[in-house]
Amino acid sequence: MSILFKMEELFPKASKTDIVRTKAYLSQYKEKKRRVEMFERNPPQTDELREIEANLIKFTRLLERAVAQIIHDDVRKVIEYRFLKGNSRAATILRFESWECSDKTIDRKINEGIESVANTLLYME
Repeated sequence: MSILFKMEELFPKASKTDIVRTKAYLSQYKEKKRRVEMFERNPPQTDELREIEANLIKFTRLLERAVAQIIHDDVRKVIEYRFLKGNSRAATILRFESWECSDKTIDRKINEGIESVANTLLYME
């Protein structure tokens, strides 16, 4: 076996299903982060609520770490603004129009970022 084949086995690529799931996770991030903040202000009183809090914290931290692993700064900034800060696609395009990119370029950066996060989640989950 060649070394490149072994590396491919070590670092599998996310499937289309993984990418779709990751986009859904990223879309849910802001809502779940708000719930974590609510639990920080009002600590849970029951075991069931503590478990929910722990799962929410795990979910949000996992996504934050995966986004932080995006290599390209411009892609990471777009993903942070779009998903972690909870902005719309239109707001994201307006925010990054100073880069003199078309909306399709911003969409490509979003897709690259989602794919990068999906690949990273394969190793972190």
